[in-house]
Amino acid sequence: MKVAFSRKSKTTRNPGWHWLAVSIVGFALVLSGCDKQEEAAAAPKGALRIAIGNENTFEYMYADYFAAKFPELEVQIIPTEGIYGIGKKPLQELTKLIDQEKPDLLFTSSFDYEKLASQGKLYDLSALIEKDRFDLDNLLPAAVDYLRIKGQGSIYGLAPKFSSSVLFYNKELFDRHHIPYPTDQMTWADMFRLAQRFPAEGGKGERVYGFHMGYMSSPQDLADYIGQAQGLGMIDAEGKKLLMQTDSWKRIYQLVMDGYRSGVLQWNYMPGKTRYEKEDVEAEDLFSIGRTAMTISNEGQLNALRQRGAAFEWGMVGTPSADPGHTRNPNFYLSPIYSINAQAEHVKSAWEVIKYFNGAEAARIEAKTSNDLPVRKEFAHEMDGHSLEPFYQVKYEETVQGGYNENVPGTFFEKYRSIAKQQVDAMLTGEVTVEQGLQRIQQQGQQALDEAYAAEVK
Repeated sequence: MKVAFSRKSKTTRNPGWHWLAVSIVGFALVLSGCDKQEEAAAAPKGALRIAIGNENTFEYMYADYFAAKFPELEVQIIPTEGIYGIGKKPLQELTKLIDQEKPDLLFTSSFDYEKLASQGKLYDLSALIEKDRFDLDNLLPAAVDYLRIKGQGSIYGLAPKFSSSVLFYNKELFDRHHIPYPTDQMTWADMFRLAQRFPAEGGKGERVYGFHMGYMSSPQDLADYIGQAQGLGMIDAEGKKLLMQTDSWKRIYQLVMDGYRSGVLQWNYMPGKTRYEKEDVEAEDLFSIGRTAMTISNEGQLNALRQRGAAFEWGMVGTPSADPGHTRNPNFYLSPIYSINAQAEHVKSAWEVIKYFNGAEAARIEAKTSNDLPVRKEFAHEMDGHSLEPFYQVKYEETVQGGYNENVPGTFFEKYRSIAKQQVDAMLTGEVTVEQGLQRIQQQGQQALDEAYAAEVK
């Protein structure tokens, strides 16, 4: 295999890198029982242009797989790291890169996948999936639903892993205070009522909390998270109108304000913090050291519990929802999604790569070397005696009114956070009611949004 940057004639490959991954891949290929000569004859040859962050990313994550499985492919890397930066609109930059550099294979994010598919930039994989009888039945249904819904009925990519969140709870704390364990399909109000049953005693540095969620710099962050979980948008689909003065947002902010005022909830505020060192990360993870009864986190929490030597018994259930039976999860996403450029020159080679990385063999290898959640559930092993089933109960629903909107000027969000924080602080102290605070956020935020758009025109 050869690896080269696009627009450069130099070909590079360091065979000494990642020898362990190569040995694992090689061992898996031997176990597969495939005849090497037949496999080599069927393997794709020639060039394959891949759009990915940079060459180092490819080397670290994929090069050894390609060396073992696709030795005859000459991989040409088209860096995408340049599409990000101050004043840039990544989707527009990515679209331009696709048109100019013409990559065959794309590693897309969930947001990019939807937008690129709607623009006709991605190759419809439906016919290839049917022709090769690619197994979709054993993939996480939420992942397939996501890909189809975002592709408006067609599948334009496949993803081998996903991320989701669950409610973790400390069984020992619940037992100590004779409080029943949390259950699946609780409402947010149910969860907060459970949290309020834990005694709010002791100082901030040593007390136990009923609920704590890391990396919340303000109660506003938790309110925004709950709103997203309920499918509420902060801004309308066109990106022109703020939507904060509604009964739904009022109920959420009231719930959150009551929790923080009572001392049941707490957060660590680190103004201007852009880099988190080891001790900062540990300070945000009160659950792993037994100082909170419940937290909402993704699969990374499993590794954190192991690394920090958590000695207490714990469990997992689904995240709270707006109402019983609701299954939306704001932390569900697929990354990366392997897609093919609609104008790709080497569709067959790109498809063979996608099939492999989304197939059983690659999933089996990843299960031995990674803590990620495989979309192929049969390779999801339990962790320290805990079933991962709660992560796999997620369903995808296309109900979020307003997620990331590239049309909104980037300058707006900093101004909005300043406005919202000022009003949230006033709500906490009782200076204004929740209704009054949201009214001010709506009015001042809309003015800031209008000004941000006006500044772009100048």
